Amino acid sequence: MHWLVIAVGLAVVAAVLGYRLHRRREQARAYLKGVRSMISDDPDAAIEALSDAARLSSPEAIETYLALGDLFKREGDVHRAIRLHRNMLHRPGLPAGRRAEVERELADDHRRAGMLDEAAADYRRLLDAGDAAAASGLRDVLVDQGRFVDALEIQRENLPPEPRVLAHLLAALSRERRGQADGATAVALAEEAVQVDPDGPDGAMALSEALSASGDLPGGATALARALAVGPREALLAWPALAALPDAFALATLDGALAGRSGDARLLVLRGRRLAAAGRRAEGLAALREALAADPDGEVTLALRELLREAAPPVPGELVSRHELMVASLGRGESLLRCRRCGGGAAVRAWRCPRCGTFDAYEG
Repeated sequence: MHWLVIAVGLAVVAAVLGYRLHRRREQARAYLKGVRSMISDDPDAAIEALSDAARLSSPEAIETYLALGDLFKREGDVHRAIRLHRNMLHRPGLPAGRRAEVERELADDHRRAGMLDEAAADYRRLLDAGDAAAASGLRDVLVDQGRFVDALEIQRENLPPEPRVLAHLLAALSRERRGQADGATAVALAEEAVQVDPDGPDGAMALSEALSASGDLPGGATALARALAVGPREALLAWPALAALPDAFALATLDGALAGRSGDARLLVLRGRRLAAAGRRAEGLAALREALAADPDGEVTLALRELLREAAPPVPGELVSRHELMVASLGRGESLLRCRRCGGGAAVRAWRCPRCGTFDAYEG
């Protein structure tokens, strides 16, 4: 009888171990299946497989849930990600060391869903609790809300020195003050942005806009020339500064930039737009055709499509040329710009990714 009890006990232990091993193997298979589905760009299959893996109870389940939430966001299903992360926070047994990570994910969910007040509160609570990793998220949400003064405070007091990011924030605040007719402050903030990041184009463009608005047209032209020199890949973002200058200053600045970078597609787009704005529409279309032909990486093609789509109706005699340019741009088959952090696509360059808020998100 004694040996029988031992045998039965061993059989039970073996069965339990075998069951646990089976569950671990099933989880591993489900997780690997989800990973393969993501690699093969099959998000529906990945969601199904990762959901199966997440239902299995194991130490790896948290990673699986986080991977699933990230996949939901990648597919634009932010509200589903919110429900998942909220459920994780209410799930018993969540290790204290992982709670802040899940709370940051939930804050990011709220931001992407446009729930900016909730996101700001989430990040502020985490930061006050000593979670330094929440500072960049709070800064980005404050920028989304247009609270540039508060964003600057977070950047300066809670984050490592990042001259390029600081210059972007100062440039944004300069533009805000210029819009509020506070010209002297706008110029001072833009000058600080240039001083903080001498090789960054955003501060120089903001300075050009501020100086032009204050009536210092030569200063505005000089700042614009500097911006085009230090940021050739960001040249298309110089349009507001270029549009703020009179025709003579604007075209002279572009001609000077083109003298050093003959055939630069981005500069040619700017020149074509400025010529068209000056009433020289035939010359403007010719410059745009030249820009399309010289486009080295597809960004000018994408920008031209957006420009033509948003342009006013063509004047008599311009319809054929405009149509030919549109057909030529559509025939290039270029793909969208992709954010280096979240992979979000954009047809035109911006200082920040509209999806995740990363500064300088695109290659350049």
